[in-house]
Amino acid sequence: MTPTTQKGFLVIADITGFTPFLAATELEHSQEILQHMLKGIISLLTPTFKLAEVEGDAVFVYSENRMIREVPAERGTPSPLGLDSNGKFERKERILEVIESAYYAFRDRKTTYNRIRSCGCKACQMASSLDLKFIVHFGEFIMNNVGGKNKPLGPSVNIAHRLLKNHLAESTGWNAYILFTRDCIDAISLDREKFHHETESYEHIGHIETFSINLDQRYQDFVKERKVFLSAGDADYIVQRDFPVPPSILWEWANDPKKRTQWSPNSDWHIGLRPSGRTGKGSTNHCVSSKVVEKILDYRPFNYYTSSMGRGIMDFMLTANFEEIPVGTRLTWHVRMNSMLPRPVRRLICQLILSKGVKVQKGFEMLFKLLAKNEAEAVPQLTEV
Repeated sequence: MTPTTQKGFLVIADITGFTPFLAATELEHSQEILQHMLKGIISLLTPTFKLAEVEGDAVFVYSENRMIREVPAERGTPSPLGLDSNGKFERKERILEVIESAYYAFRDRKTTYNRIRSCGCKACQMASSLDLKFIVHFGEFIMNNVGGKNKPLGPSVNIAHRLLKNHLAESTGWNAYILFTRDCIDAISLDREKFHHETESYEHIGHIETFSINLDQRYQDFVKERKVFLSAGDADYIVQRDFPVPPSILWEWANDPKKRTQWSPNSDWHIGLRPSGRTGKGSTNHCVSSKVVEKILDYRPFNYYTSSMGRGIMDFMLTANFEEIPVGTRLTWHVRMNSMLPRPVRRLICQLILSKGVKVQKGFEMLFKLLAKNEAEAVPQLTEV
């Protein structure tokens, strides 16, 4: 059967500084450190992307087969995979969230690496010098079976790999960054003015416009930003449910207004303000049916988000916490009613509104059934067009 041309995202996560690190350290421990880092990167980039292969000190992943049509259970149902028929993410900023979260986790692990090692060898001491960069391209490719393993093949794949050798570090001094091609920026509808712009040139390929962000600066801002997290002790109402999907998938169902409307009873959620051009602190959503406005106070994909939600004098704070567990994700809502009423009265009112009015438990049950159904039907729903 002739391979079908597809469209999708091609992502390479490359550990920077590994070649000099390998040359200057003990081979046994340097390889152990590399494998530990690569496994962490793979676990964070999947299942949003599929693993093509590990290429030395780099991980090559790609988005799902896009010339395969996803047949929804009913008209208007968003794709459970989070991609539309053109191979683009339904919620545009998802690709940024996944990559940034992977980098933040990489940095956190690197910071603590020396503390958990009892070995004093040079490899363990120098592990903190390693960093991470991402190349992201959007284009056409075919799936090529080599030795029983499928991986993307084509000019777009060549472009992504050629971009590993670029002039960004020379011109900016950055060692950790995301480099997007113009095709990718257009595919996820990001504001090009917010990125560092350069043009790379390669033999047989020509000029490629690139748009990049400094991940080291993003990480520093992320660490410094004030956290807003409502604890169980401060909550008036707590609801918890385990779901059979990883945090990144559950995150989509909680933050994509179209998906959220499917499982939240009697709701009709729509996107509101996006001051930074994407979902984050200061963003708003609104429910047309209930007139409730939600404002994001803290946003940490795929760990938790905190928001204020209300209409008129009825105002609540919600922290939705996503905990990865062996069977999927444990989602916990901590909710507090913002009121001067005595706490026993406040808790009673909050519980009545959330359980009887908003029907949170019913919504969680609907979400569980939707996710279980989508997981079960994911493969049978895929048919070639």
